[in-house]
Amino acid sequence: MINPNQPVRVFKNWKHGCYSIMQNGRLKASAKQVRLADVEFRVRESGRSRMLRNKRPNLHAFAIGHLVEYLHPDDTRELESITGRGVYYDPYQFASFVDRDTQEPVMAARIAHFDEQGVVYT
Repeated sequence: MINPNQPVRVFKNWKHGCYSIMQNGRLKASAKQVRLADVEFRVRESGRSRMLRNKRPNLHAFAIGHLVEYLHPDDTRELESITGRGVYYDPYQFASFVDRDTQEPVMAARIAHFDEQGVVYT
């Protein structure tokens, strides 16, 4: 059960092709779509450096925020999309999440919507 009063961490689970939602260090849910509020985009530089050095992926980049809503990968519904800007993270090019158009660092957002096409923030 996800506590709505505590923040969650959301990251892309490349192995399973979905997003993973963690709270208090435990995996709580898998999702095809997630909506967070009061979001912080975080990259752990030590994990990024280790990944680049060892050429092996590890979990070092994620979004932290309060869960608004999510859909399980088997759910047939879709969350209503939001209008905003795209954000992404490429550890080989950037040390932080960046705006898709400007490639300027993005550290926080009011709302972030994660889906199969990527992440949109406002």
